[in-house]
Amino acid sequence: MMEDCFQRHQSLAAPHQTAIVSATSITETMKLSLLRILLRLDAAVLFLLGALLIFAPEQVERFFQFNELPSAVSYLIGLWGCALATLGIGYFKASAHPLRHVVWVQVGIARGALECLLGLFYLARGIVTFQQAGMGIIVAGLMMLAYFALYPRKPRLVQTSESSVRTASPSL
Repeated sequence: MMEDCFQRHQSLAAPHQTAIVSATSITETMKLSLLRILLRLDAAVLFLLGALLIFAPEQVERFFQFNELPSAVSYLIGLWGCALATLGIGYFKASAHPLRHVVWVQVGIARGALECLLGLFYLARGIVTFQQAGMGIIVAGLMMLAYFALYPRKPRLVQTSESSVRTASPSL
């Protein structure tokens, strides 16, 4: 089993890096694998939602119970779809090497937090109902928490006592 983890860690590392097997590196390898999955899942959802907003804005309006909107709103929804679809492409690219593209993880945290807060703000003001915004608020909050939990952090240095750092002096 340890050998499988070592091989998995080797495949996740950049070609010029070497892997050291330890409990920490195995945990980091698992987190990195989960982060890749999260980035790909988010990419797929964003791309598909973007395509839906581009090609079927009126159906999206009806699904979320926004009735009798001016036709110009469909244009704005389509533009929003363009932004979401291109975000999806970026997340997919970032999933290939999350450590190199860590800014996409930061964007995921910020996007989730802002979407959640905006939804709560509009819900509190009575502009939207929970039926209209609830799913978006919950999903955005969960995505933000998942990105935050899987955020790649620098390893902590373990301080050792001075006696273990000193080398033994030869006796004369």
